Amino acid sequence: MPTTTTDDASPTAVGPRWASLASTDPHAVASFYRAVLGWAITETSGRLIASAAGKPVADIADITTADGFAGWLIHFDVDDLDTALTAVSDAAGAVLPSADGGSVETAVVTDPNGTRFALRAPATRHRERPAHGTLAWGELITDDVDTSAAFYRDAFGWGLTGPSGSLGRREWQTHGRSFSGLLPRPPAMPAETPAYWDVYFAVDDIEAAAAAATGHGAIRLMPPTLIEIGTIAVFLDPAGAVFTLVQLTTEETIA
Repeated sequence: MPTTTTDDASPTAVGPRWASLASTDPHAVASFYRAVLGWAITETSGRLIASAAGKPVADIADITTADGFAGWLIHFDVDDLDTALTAVSDAAGAVLPSADGGSVETAVVTDPNGTRFALRAPATRHRERPAHGTLAWGELITDDVDTSAAFYRDAFGWGLTGPSGSLGRREWQTHGRSFSGLLPRPPAMPAETPAYWDVYFAVDDIEAAAAAATGHGAIRLMPPTLIEIGTIAVFLDPAGAVFTLVQLTTEETIA
């Protein structure tokens, strides 16, 4: 297991570090992820907290007590939330009513294309190699690459690599490290599906994890497929939320 080290190098948003799921049936969907990812589930103030490799990694709440949007919400860490929110607004993003992040201050924001994500200001930040069941990567699926590139650069200082592969996938970087991706809307994605930040959870064996997902009621959207960072498989969970499993083959995921 990799050694955890404190990341005190970046003043900008880093991660992803956390994910929140709003669901119509949080206990049932928590059981699904426990079966697929081995999560330990505890309940605090009506919110289910999921842990992997001994660390909290996600929360699951009833949609009626969340912010009204079903599905996964990705979170990135910042040093100072007020400064980050000002940067979001200055870069033509929007700040939405704050969400309850549990132990740290959290706010939900959108980029200029209306894509939702969250920012957290934890007391400490750590950088570590993703272990099985942890949040390993995020991917912005967007219709407007240029506007996205400008916003995340201006708000957080993120760099963006050039396109690669048949779908033109790119990687977000800070300090020379890739930590998330950008994918122009693929042809197979329905036009009515809005742009979104996808969550990638690390697994040790993609074939076994993919079989477990479908065996417990997920709908497979993409079979195990090799991309730049490893092998991924995309699913709808039993409640209809999109998520991705990834078996990593690169170290460039620890921003």
